[in-house]
Amino acid sequence: MSNLCKKNVYRWVLLKHIGSPNDIKGVHYDLLVEDKEFCKTWRLSDIPLLDGPYVDSVCISPHNLYWLDIKEKVVSGNRGFAKRIKQGHFLQSFASVDDNSTKLSLIWDKREADLVLDENGCRIFSKKK
Repeated sequence: MSNLCKKNVYRWVLLKHIGSPNDIKGVHYDLLVEDKEFCKTWRLSDIPLLDGPYVDSVCISPHNLYWLDIKEKVVSGNRGFAKRIKQGHFLQSFASVDDNSTKLSLIWDKREADLVLDENGCRIFSKKK
C-alpha cells in the first residue's frame, strides 16, 4: 500500500515560465510546493529528470496557492506566460524544513521519489525498494 494512503497529502506543480523580463534565457521553470497558505517556490534552470543530474535552483518569493490549479496563464505585470507541465503530491508539510536544504517524498512521473533542493541545486531520486 502506498504511503499516500497513510499521511496528509500536499500538492506541487512545475510551471514553464516564458517571457519573464529578468530571465536571460527567456525560459525557466518554477517549482511550487504547497505550504499552508502559500507555495514555497524555487526557480529552476531546467526540468529535473528522475535520477538525472542536479539542475540549478534558487528559492524565490512564495506564490499564491491558486497556481496549483492553473493550467496556463498570462503572468500579471507583463511578466510573461506560465504553463503547468507537471503536477503531483508530496507527503509532508514544511514544519521543520529550512530554505537551504529541503528533502520531500513525492510522486514524480507516477513513481515515488525524493526531491532534494540544496546548495547543489534540485535533483529527483528514485525511491530505493
